[in-house]
Amino acid sequence: MNKQILLTLLLASCSVLQGCVQSPDPSRESVAIAASTDTMDSEKSMADKRLGKAEVVATQPNTTRLQERLNNLDLSSAQGNVGIGVLDLDTGERWFRNGNQRFPMQSVFKLPVGIVVLKLVDEGKLSLNQTVTITREQLAPGWNPILKDITGDRAQFTVQYLLELAVGDSDNTAADALVRLVGGPEQVTANLERLNLRDVRVDRLVQQLLPDAVGLTNFRPELVDRQKYEEALGQIPDAVKKAAMERFLTDPRDTATPEGMIDLLVKLQSRQLLSEDSTALLLQIMTDSPTGQQRLKAGLPPGWSIAHKTGTGADVLGIGIAANNVGLISSPTGKRIAIAVFIAGSKAPLEMREKVMAEIASTVVKESNDE
Repeated sequence: MNKQILLTLLLASCSVLQGCVQSPDPSRESVAIAASTDTMDSEKSMADKRLGKAEVVATQPNTTRLQERLNNLDLSSAQGNVGIGVLDLDTGERWFRNGNQRFPMQSVFKLPVGIVVLKLVDEGKLSLNQTVTITREQLAPGWNPILKDITGDRAQFTVQYLLELAVGDSDNTAADALVRLVGGPEQVTANLERLNLRDVRVDRLVQQLLPDAVGLTNFRPELVDRQKYEEALGQIPDAVKKAAMERFLTDPRDTATPEGMIDLLVKLQSRQLLSEDSTALLLQIMTDSPTGQQRLKAGLPPGWSIAHKTGTGADVLGIGIAANNVGLISSPTGKRIAIAVFIAGSKAPLEMREKVMAEIASTVVKESNDE
């Protein structure tokens, strides 16, 4: 028989035999996610991707019960643009809504910052015990539990303490201090790219990002005081606020895609990014985090846990810029699911957006509870 004909017959027979097809390897799911992204339309404008029609992608040929449930979710109460990523680390089953659209991360950015810091610790370039000085001029607006520890013009903190504050308590000043420590936002993104993390970028300190979102152009250290900050916002004309918000929602800076965030979570869980000790530390900080109690965590049954990071943007003229939650869900039996939910430009109150997140988490884990 002709060799070419024989080869053709062998290939054809292999395609119909399951034994010739390798089962999914959970540690390589990030590769599958990256491959699925290449099939998306890359020519759309950034604004279209961020604000356009929802795109739902179930990347497996046969719709499963989980995918069917997610496809049937009513997300209308979110009243905004919703991005979702779900990946079962044990089976490789995955589902995305607006998976390749960019969403403002808000405080979710503190998770990739934490990864970059710990990577440099693993490489011996930083130490968890080394101290970092924070001055009054470096204080950021918004949520800052660290302020109770700064009584004078400056104070020193260990890298580990700043990690716990930034990733666990979502402290803005602690996060900015860590970004400065590694060389600035551009170095954070450069290190993420070095780790082969796609579509997750950090471009600004919180000290700049929060004022940009609302049109505040002259942020000063004294505006760290919440009352003074609110007074400064009250002096900004509504037209300026509206224009700033619209720019912010279409700005590619400080954004992530659901696919990119799921890729990050999968690689973190599978120890592709950090050493065993650094991975364990970061996941413990995320698990112990008190934030987002009414978001993904609220949709989990008793005994389930989540290592997660939240992010919340300002409400501007009745529009919630962002409400996010990403993390790794674990069942009592060891089942693991990566999940990312972003809600941008929403007219719904924060409580309703959080309820939507809880419903998404409940839908995701219901399949596992039914088994």
